[in-house]
Amino acid sequence: MNILDLRSMKMLRRIPFFLFFLLMGFQGFCTSDTLALKSSITRLIALGDSVLKLREDGLKDSLNSEFSKLLDSILYTPEGAPLSFYQVKSLSVAQDPSKKVKAITWMVSKKNGSEFHYFGYLITQLDPKKPSTITRLHQNKELIRDELEFLKGDSSTWMGCIYYSVMVERYKKKDYFLLLGWAPQSLFTTRKIAEAISITPTKINLGIPQIKAGGKAKTRLVLEYNAQATISLKYNESKKMIVMDHLSSSDPRPEAKGMYQLYGPDLSYDGLKFEKGGWILQRDIDVRNK
Repeated sequence: MNILDLRSMKMLRRIPFFLFFLLMGFQGFCTSDTLALKSSITRLIALGDSVLKLREDGLKDSLNSEFSKLLDSILYTPEGAPLSFYQVKSLSVAQDPSKKVKAITWMVSKKNGSEFHYFGYLITQLDPKKPSTITRLHQNKELIRDELEFLKGDSSTWMGCIYYSVMVERYKKKDYFLLLGWAPQSLFTTRKIAEAISITPTKINLGIPQIKAGGKAKTRLVLEYNAQATISLKYNESKKMIVMDHLSSSDPRPEAKGMYQLYGPDLSYDGLKFEKGGWILQRDIDVRNK
């Protein structure tokens, strides 16, 4: 047998393996998010990109309305709620590890970045054997800043933000959810939010008094600071808690309190640690790895 024949036999032996991996790749493609709703997702991507790039507010509103209706129609198809929407860059999608809560949010900036409008859905599935529940979130721009940390509401009294993380803790066979969000407010200030929510088979409550920060329990923490600053609010695995920058004002005068454009990180850190059905605020924690 010559060398050419040996090579031919080796190639023949490899064909089944090649076909196997080819078929596996094809199967992976067939089960991708976008196959069943490919044309709708493609249109959603284009609309979302246009809303992000356009400057004219009236046209933004028109395209965002079309974007919102298309997303709504996708979510209410049998294949829609489980989609990851990873291709749609204008959407933020966050889901807890247990896959019981998924937040889909987006924003539209107007008036040259001095005004922000927020839109979103919360998709919940407490029982994997039952269909998901889809709740549309409606931003209420009339909410008063000083009342937000104690406000109890529902989907019609949403303060509006981009949710980027969904935390879940369990205590006495009950799930406790905390959503982390980011929300530019104007040319001058930005917010980060930690918001406790509760879920029943029929309703979502936004703002549950489960954050203990001294005195009356809060429904959410609202960190507002100078729009040019950057702060962190995220889960720290080594500390087993949510760690955040502590904010302080650059103006020590009493009359400057509440002028959030003067606030920024002061190189100290606070934390939220889950204990017995609530998140406890811990001041001035050491974030160094020991």
